[in-house]
Amino acid sequence: MKAPARESAVWLGAYHSAELQGRRRSTYGKKLRRLGLAEKAAGLRTLDIACGSGEALALLADQECGRLYGIDLHAPAQPAAEPFHRTVADGACLPFRDGSFDQVLCMHSLHHFRSFAHIEDLLREARRVLKKQGVLFLLDHFDSFYLRLIFRALETPCLRHFPPTRRWHWQLREEHDLIFWWLANWQTLFQVLENTGFQVRRFEKDFFFFYLVCNPSDP
Repeated sequence: MKAPARESAVWLGAYHSAELQGRRRSTYGKKLRRLGLAEKAAGLRTLDIACGSGEALALLADQECGRLYGIDLHAPAQPAAEPFHRTVADGACLPFRDGSFDQVLCMHSLHHFRSFAHIEDLLREARRVLKKQGVLFLLDHFDSFYLRLIFRALETPCLRHFPPTRRWHWQLREEHDLIFWWLANWQTLFQVLENTGFQVRRFEKDFFFFYLVCNPSDP
């Protein structure tokens, strides 16, 4: 298998900045509740693919949501105690046994897999490690005029001089081609889900994000 592409040092510096970590901590709780991931989760095994800095899992840990696992290509720059089990590996090649998890989550990360072939590998692995009655939760951007307008504005060079938007500017600059590729092709995800043995149970959108809840299809 081809080695997965890693993010640049500039992107990682922006992503792991105190400003963006704080932003994620302040918004992920609402997103997890809308997904329904935290409902009746005590005692369940949950895997977050491309968990990044681990904010989603930390919030679930605060709610005592069972046994929590995260996987990401990058180890934390400053290792610290985390309320979940972290594995440094490719999310499209999971080092877990078949049927290991009740829930699998992937938030804001699908475009980082860089192709639908790699996303298909991710979903096949998610299907493999899920229990028969398990649930897959996906959250990401969908294409819209308003989102493209905001992204174009964030790319404006002058915004790098303002602390609230500086990190977003550098992060988006680094992933420009990936994010706009994703926006142009995101609806392909539904076919890939079907190809990998998932059926969509719930699909919702708000102003910028879609929320997908899926179950393994019957064999």
